[in-house]
Amino acid sequence: MKVVSETGAKPHAQIKLSYEGKTQQAVSTGDGPVDACYKAIEKIVDSKAKLIHYGLQSVTSGKDALGEVLVKLEIGGKEVTGRGTSTDIIEASVRAYLFALNKVSANSQRAPSQPSPV
Repeated sequence: MKVVSETGAKPHAQIKLSYEGKTQQAVSTGDGPVDACYKAIEKIVDSKAKLIHYGLQSVTSGKDALGEVLVKLEIGGKEVTGRGTSTDIIEASVRAYLFALNKVSANSQRAPSQPSPV
C-alpha cells in the first residue's frame, strides 16, 4: 500500500491485494487518503460496496496509540461491518474495509482464504 496525501495535491493510493496466489493492484485518487484507498480496492474487487458508516476511535493512549476503524458497507442490499486496528489510521481503515469484504466473500464462497494486503 502506498498513499500520498499532501497539502495542495489530490490524495492518491496504490493498493496491492493478493488472493489465492494472484496479486492485483490499482491506483486511485480520492477526496482524502482513505477515500483513495477504498476506491483503489474497489477497482480490484469490483464489489459495488457503498460505504454507509465510517467510525474512528482511539483504543489506547499516547503517541503510539492504536486506532480502531469501524466501517459498515452495503453490498447487494445487505449490510456488513468490518473492524481494523493499527497505529496508522489509513492502515486501520484499509483493514476494516477488507475485513468487511472478506465477510461477504466467505459467506458467498465459504472459502477459508481471502484477499489480504500485500
